[in-house]
This record gives sequence, C-alpha cells and structure tokens, in this order.
Amino acid sequence: MLRLLLATRPSPATPLGARDRALLLLGFGAALLRSELAGPVLGDVTLVPGRGLCVLVGRSKIDQRGASQEVAIWANPKEPGFCPLAALEAWLVFRRKGPDITGGASNGERPLFVGMSKAGRLTDKALSDKAVWRLLKGVAEAARFEGWERFSGHSPRAGLAMTAGEAGADLAQVMRQTRHRCRRGARLSPHHRPLAQQPHTGHLRRAR
Repeated sequence: MLRLLLATRPSPATPLGARDRALLLLGFGAALLRSELAGPVLGDVTLVPGRGLCVLVGRSKIDQRGASQEVAIWANPKEPGFCPLAALEAWLVFRRKGPDITGGASNGERPLFVGMSKAGRLTDKALSDKAVWRLLKGVAEAARFEGWERFSGHSPRAGLAMTAGEAGADLAQVMRQTRHRCRRGARLSPHHRPLAQQPHTGHLRRAR
C-alpha cells in the first residue's frame, strides 16, 4: 500500500515530491497520527547516517500531557526510493532553503513540514493536521488500492501495527512503537495485556 501511495507523488527532485515522500515514509515508519506528523520541528529530528533517524514526538490526542518520546526509524539502504532516511535527507535539501530559514540558532524551532504555494515554492507556514489528512486522502484516492476509501489520518499508525502483527512482532513491541498508553498514563510494559483498558487499540487487537 505504501509503495502505491509513493508512486502517485511527483518526482523527488521537486520540493513537493520530496516533502510528500518524506512525510509518508516518516509517518509509516514512526507510526504517527496526522497531528504528530504536522507537529515536529527541524530540531526534533536527528539523522544517523547509514542507520536511520530519530524523531521526537510530542503532544498528541493520546498524549495530552505532552510527554515527548523519541522514536527510531531504520534506514533501508537497499531501496533508496523506499528509505525514510534518504527521503528525509532529500526533503531537507529543499527545506533548508525555505523563506523562514536564516543563519540564526532558532532554525531548530522551524516546522519540519511546511506548505507549498501554487507555484511549488515552500511557504513559512507549518502543515496543519487537516492538511496532512487531505494529503493522505488525496494520495489514497490517486493510488486506488483495495479499501482506499477507508484510508484516513490514522492509517500510518494502523498500517504499521497491522504489518508488524502479520510479521509476528510481539504486541508489546508494536505498542512501544505506536506510543499506546493505558488510561492512567503509565507506559505499557510487556506484561500489561488487558486491551480493554487501553484506548484506540482496535487495530492492535487484529494485529495480535
């Protein structure tokens, strides 16, 4: 499904193509919600050459206290066109030339993903979660894979959970990568199994 989505995007040699590929691969690789995709700033991402990247994910609807968590995403050097690290590096080439980027130390607080003008130029405005939702729905409609109508802003997280479950990943591993918490806000441990006490876990039940 992700390969079909990527195939609908413009060339990665363009700002729009580079941004959308980085956004999709980062979203699925870190199992992010649309609000979490819209939230990171440049300083929230750490590149590890040859190995992958880490993204600091902050406040979201399942983390109202804003307790940030660093999520690792492995590189895929055998497939550069399907590699989160390569995609983000390509996007950063354009992003660092954005109109809001200066020589000051405050660049790390600039949004990671920004909007585009009709002429294809970067703006200085961060993507909103609604803009991310429209993008996800738009690429799904363009790809027309089976069940594309159900594709939503939750799909990067659900897609990773389902794929991991089919590959035999342990439920606790899936929960750690998808940042699920129990209601009292404690981090789920490998021994915390009562799914009925956890919100937003329908796709995790199927994965299990």
